[in-house]
Amino acid sequence: MTAPAPARTRPSDEPGGVAPAIRKPPRALRLHDFPGIAPVAVFGIIFLYVPILITTVYAFNDGDSALVWRGFSLRWFGEVAQNTNLLNALIVSLQIAVVATVVSTILSILFALSVEQLRAKGSGIATAILTAPLVIPEIVLAVATLGFIRMIGLQPGMLALMLAHTSFCIPFALMPVRARLKSLGSSYFEAATDLGASSWQMFRRITLPLLVPGIISGAVLAFVISLDDFIISNFLSASGATPLPVFLFSLIRRGASPAVNVIATLLLVLAIVVTTITFLQSQRRSKQHA
Repeated sequence: MTAPAPARTRPSDEPGGVAPAIRKPPRALRLHDFPGIAPVAVFGIIFLYVPILITTVYAFNDGDSALVWRGFSLRWFGEVAQNTNLLNALIVSLQIAVVATVVSTILSILFALSVEQLRAKGSGIATAILTAPLVIPEIVLAVATLGFIRMIGLQPGMLALMLAHTSFCIPFALMPVRARLKSLGSSYFEAATDLGASSWQMFRRITLPLLVPGIISGAVLAFVISLDDFIISNFLSASGATPLPVFLFSLIRRGASPAVNVIATLLLVLAIVVTTITFLQSQRRSKQHA
């Protein structure tokens, strides 16, 4: 009859044995672990959003002062709708923003696809050159752009604004496109090559549809940046080509009125609507390709 195998003893069962220590998983850090963060965060949120809330509420003020409440009224919305100069400035800003968004997004797509074919060193240099406006002070860009357009014989105005906004918006449109392209990996393109797809077929049926969320995000970011820009617009604006931020600044210098609050509120609503639609479209496309 075979003898039973000896039972395996744990280190703690042996003479002088010590049970191994059981390591607990590290505890997740929480907000109360950093006592100074909460007050700073609350202050930052209040300082950021309370002025927006006040501006929105005072857009419905019946008085002539932007900061003195005289009762609820839609009076200033009508005033803004009938202000020809304001509407012209809005149209100028929208035209510039649309052109800058379309051109900068197209150039960003072409650059993102081209830079992937470069070596690592060349890719880094090209990206650093194109994204330099992100770190260069905007006042420097404005002065340099104004000097450059005068050197080539171009005067401040609509064309100069479109060219400057396009070049300034390229880095903002490029970042989401490159991030999306890097997240795709190479499996899609290798499979398409194995199936005999040409470069154009691969771009039209695979690359472009997969890049759509990044393209939309980059286009929205470029549009908002262009619509919101003041410094470059102030340097390059001219009679008949005054963007909305420059026009608003001139209104504030004459004295704050509820019209400024109305314009700010309408722009806020526009930004929320565009962002919401973009987010929903991106979510829908992501589910379709999942």
